[in-house]
Amino acid sequence: MNENIASGAKVQEIEIDFFRSEDAPGIARLFRQVYGKGYPINIYYSPKRLIEENAVGRVLSSVARTHTGEVVGHDALVLLDPVTRLYENAAGAVLPRFRGQGVFFHLMKHNVFDYAKRFGLQEILGEPVCNHLQLQKMCLQLGYRETGLEVDLMPAAAYTKEQSAHGRVSVLLGYFLHKPMPQTVFLPPVYRDELEYLYAGMGVERTFAGTKEDLSAREDSQGKMDVFTSAQVARMSIHQIGSDFDSFISQLENEACERGVEIFQVWLPLTSPFATAATEILRIHGYFIGGLLPNRFGGDGLLMQKVKCETDWGSIALHSERAKRIADIVRSDQKKMK
Repeated sequence: MNENIASGAKVQEIEIDFFRSEDAPGIARLFRQVYGKGYPINIYYSPKRLIEENAVGRVLSSVARTHTGEVVGHDALVLLDPVTRLYENAAGAVLPRFRGQGVFFHLMKHNVFDYAKRFGLQEILGEPVCNHLQLQKMCLQLGYRETGLEVDLMPAAAYTKEQSAHGRVSVLLGYFLHKPMPQTVFLPPVYRDELEYLYAGMGVERTFAGTKEDLSAREDSQGKMDVFTSAQVARMSIHQIGSDFDSFISQLENEACERGVEIFQVWLPLTSPFATAATEILRIHGYFIGGLLPNRFGGDGLLMQKVKCETDWGSIALHSERAKRIADIVRSDQKKMK
């Protein structure tokens, strides 16, 4: 679906559209102009790779272009899990001279609704940045629900060119769409009140079950780690919590440290009765709560996080009262880990 909008006093029409292969060089130029070399995902700098990723559906790009074909804005859905077809809204950029006119809002709307309709998507996550309020406001207008705060996720280098931040940037965690599936979840007692608050604002059907304080004696831990070297971020997704969880996490952490990681994130499956024991082990390692997501990788996920740098809480801009309450939860728990 195409959508035309006006772009200021000259009323130059801007087309919001699905990706075309001829857009790729323009998207690369856009990212160089907006982010310099600082954007942590290099796909958007490579026209060939971006065409390939869109062709197979790992990236779904929405594009804003003028009547002459100049690319002036971009937003994308990025595939996180091919099994559940879980996508994340990311990689937004608009040329400075086209800002303040609704271009990016229409790009996000196209992503969340038009791509979802075209491909039957039912789960879309979002991570609006916290160095300003505009993106958070846009997300809320599109039905976004806030469920966590990822502290110091984005590197300062991504904002150097436009000088919109003086250090690492935190992002809100949440979703636009999710598949409404009832779940039984095991809430770690240390975070029961916090998680009940988060669930209460999500409108999902959940049964809270009792947890096990010990680990499985029969199974090994399983999971994977993705390291984003330029951003100095490691994301560990735990698929199975076993009796070796302590050593399993230590091994992943050591590998991440050798690769210069500063920000550590661990996703625990709340559908596992061993989530409590795993949470306590992570707290011993210095991890604090980040939030949760429904149906992440087939079951609700609890985000635990650890940062090596000193978080500048005064620089975190939050719009809604719910976001501010979530930040209080995260900040309070981070203080306990020091």
